[in-house]
Amino acid sequence: MSLSSIYKKSLRAAARNVLVINRWVIGRLPYQVFRLLAPLFNGIARLFIKRKKHIILDGLRAAFGREKAEQEINFIVKNCFNSIGSSMVELMYLIDHPSRIVEKVTIEGKDNLDGVLKKDQGAILLSAHFGNFPLMFLRMALGGYKTNYIMRRMRDKHFERYVYDSTDENGIRTIYSLPYRQCVRLSLKRLHDNEILFILLDQNYGEKGGVFVDFFGRRAATATGPVILSYRSKAPILPVFIVHNGIGRYKIIIDPPVKLEAAQDEESGVMSNTAQLTKIIEGYIRRYPHEWMGWMHRRWKTEPAVL
Repeated sequence: MSLSSIYKKSLRAAARNVLVINRWVIGRLPYQVFRLLAPLFNGIARLFIKRKKHIILDGLRAAFGREKAEQEINFIVKNCFNSIGSSMVELMYLIDHPSRIVEKVTIEGKDNLDGVLKKDQGAILLSAHFGNFPLMFLRMALGGYKTNYIMRRMRDKHFERYVYDSTDENGIRTIYSLPYRQCVRLSLKRLHDNEILFILLDQNYGEKGGVFVDFFGRRAATATGPVILSYRSKAPILPVFIVHNGIGRYKIIIDPPVKLEAAQDEESGVMSNTAQLTKIIEGYIRRYPHEWMGWMHRRWKTEPAVL
């Protein structure tokens, strides 16, 4: 193992241990004490995020370089740190106090989802690494919805197990994106059982299995899962996002089902509708740029092959 690999592994272990210890401490505080100390915990969380500042700046410049001045971009970076830090800290507290989740997180557009589930075909919930998205999963599960989400395997297997156990004990079931066939089989089964399935469609998908669609004026490798699963199961796709709604409060927004575009064949339909879904995500990011955690990842890392 190289020194670089050892260093990265050590960083991941340190971050994992700090998170676990902080959750243990935060979860045992009375709520008023937690709110008083929240800025301190937010500051600790931001220390781990700031090493990603250059990646966040690169992404913001790629997306908004022609639209926003550098001063405005730096302002978004600052708000992004605050948003991610507060989301991490509040999740650590609320995950151990589920009754407060119902109190602190409201749902707008619930009728859109309930109307779809009455058709007994399940619902594919399109979202992104946006706002306090794990809290969104928890709130939906606490609302009585049988909640599933598709997740990539993590590099840190210990942290992956920790996340899996934390979500499972709160009624959220994880479906891993690989192996692919197993992912599809489990996803279709859960939709067939009239459950909800979250898919976060905002990460670089690599060269194989996805399609390149427009995202902030640049072609981005994007997974086709939501469209393909909708074709196979007949389950509608609904955009669902969570945003801050004041200090310590959040709002989940559930939009009406997406009307998929008609196409001559499945291949062109997958392409056009994946592009449509990506535009919906872009629209939310434009409205709430500081809420998108995806700035910390290289969304345009994979470039289309030059023919």
